[in-house]
This record gives sequence, C-alpha cells and structure tokens, in this order.
Amino acid sequence: MWNHFLLSPLEAARYVDEFNSPWVGWHFDVGNVITYGWPEQWIHILGKRIQKLHIKEFSREKANKEGLWKGFDVEYLKGDDNWSSVMKALDDIGYEGWGIAEQPGAGSPEGLKKLSQEMDRIFAS
Repeated sequence: MWNHFLLSPLEAARYVDEFNSPWVGWHFDVGNVITYGWPEQWIHILGKRIQKLHIKEFSREKANKEGLWKGFDVEYLKGDDNWSSVMKALDDIGYEGWGIAEQPGAGSPEGLKKLSQEMDRIFAS
C-alpha cells in the first residue's frame, strides 16, 4: 500500500480475487488507507476479503504539516479516523475477527491501560 502497489479498494479486491483461493485475503490497516481514501469505503468494498484488522490512527493535518510519516504520530481518537463509521462498516460486512493495536504508547503498564481504554472506546463506537 505505501509502496503505491494498490491505491484503491477496487484494485485491492480484484488483486485478492485473482488468487481464487480461500487462503488469500486482506490484512486491513485502518490508518494506512486514510491517505488514499476513507477506511469505511475500503471496508465495504473489500468485505469478506478482510481477514485481519490493524487498528491505527492517522492525522492528515499532521502529515501535511510535518511530513507523511508524522501522520501516524497521533494518539487514538485524535486523528482523522471516523471510528463510528469504521465500526459500522465492519458490522455491515459481518467482520468477526480480531483487531491488532498498532499504536505507540504500550511501553509501560500505564500506556497499555490507556491503549486498552482507547480501543474499548473505538470498538464501542
């Protein structure tokens, strides 16, 4: 994705489908797609192809001001992910898998507790 291989959800869906295998799917990263569109649209188009989920925040404003990679340097719920729309889209496609926290701040018990609380808020959206 960040190598500009697949830049749209339609391309991504076609790519997975061309394998014609139940063993090939998409590991969807919510934060990574924000520079290419809206995560909820990607989720609706990828649908059942999504096998795993990365929960990551991204700030377009921070990326525009400080450089693309700085867009990831933002806490959960303080970026541009519309978590209620993302969670609704995941419900719409029947996603029942797990989500991996991919966010800085887990370097201490307090940091882990904060991440856990933020993820609880995201999942409850």
